[in-house]
Amino acid sequence: MFFQQMIMALALVPQSGPQPDGCLPIQDDRIYARDVTAAIPAFAGVPGDFALGYAPAPGTRRVFKGAALDRVALNQGVTLESSPDVCFERAMATLEEREIVEALHTAWNGPEVTMELRSWSPKIAPQGKVVFPRTGLQMPAVSDPQAEFVWRGYVLYGNNRRFGISARARITTSATRVVAVADLAAGETVREDQVRLETFDTFALDDRPARRLEEVVGFVARARIRAGSAVLRSQLNRAPEITRGDLVQVEVTAGGAHLAFEGKAESNGTTGATILVKNPSSGKDFRARVTGKGKVSVQ
Repeated sequence: MFFQQMIMALALVPQSGPQPDGCLPIQDDRIYARDVTAAIPAFAGVPGDFALGYAPAPGTRRVFKGAALDRVALNQGVTLESSPDVCFERAMATLEEREIVEALHTAWNGPEVTMELRSWSPKIAPQGKVVFPRTGLQMPAVSDPQAEFVWRGYVLYGNNRRFGISARARITTSATRVVAVADLAAGETVREDQVRLETFDTFALDDRPARRLEEVVGFVARARIRAGSAVLRSQLNRAPEITRGDLVQVEVTAGGAHLAFEGKAESNGTTGATILVKNPSSGKDFRARVTGKGKVSVQ
């Protein structure tokens, strides 16, 4: 009996050609006997959880022929005569601006921003939960506070199915940035009197400008930075704790033995970097790790 029921259910395939009006909305991924009773009340004699087939994809319809439904009912001990065809389609809804904006704010989970929704598509989607994962956010190509983000999301419907949607929005915030008040030459260590801090409006994920003076002062410009320009993090290098020609304190550790002497730096280096150091006594170069200002170590 079980296999006969499955064969009959699978025989109810989607119909092609013109479809009847008045399709019944369906939200589950399967169509059950209980769903048919809205069109054929007598079908209530069939167990409600008897599966007739899969629900159609969003935007399409599935039609069960009346004769096929009569055979299913008869197989379940329910006699029907001349049942009408029954049409099903996914329950759809118009995507409203309010729920799009709410979903964007929910996903943001960051600093306070001004969010202006410009457009979204499609306008119609299956009934479900609107989700915009943070990973779907695409950065604009230009650093303009008026630039629009593209944010890809989905509507979660049925049994964890996803219907793709997208939105375009402006997302801005008030932030600080460091601006050069004088031309900074390449290789020059930035002084505090050469920069200032200002507040400006920017798109929220632009992390290119330095936000604090501490991120700039004492660093070395990699290329020329003109006066009046925002200082970008990528334009700076950390100033080396050791420069070529400096005398450095060398600490050598070998097992339980410990040795300290003075060497001469043969290259520049910041903390954690490996540089060449010359041993004045032997005249030989060796590699050592920079541990601080004027200090290196050898393991």
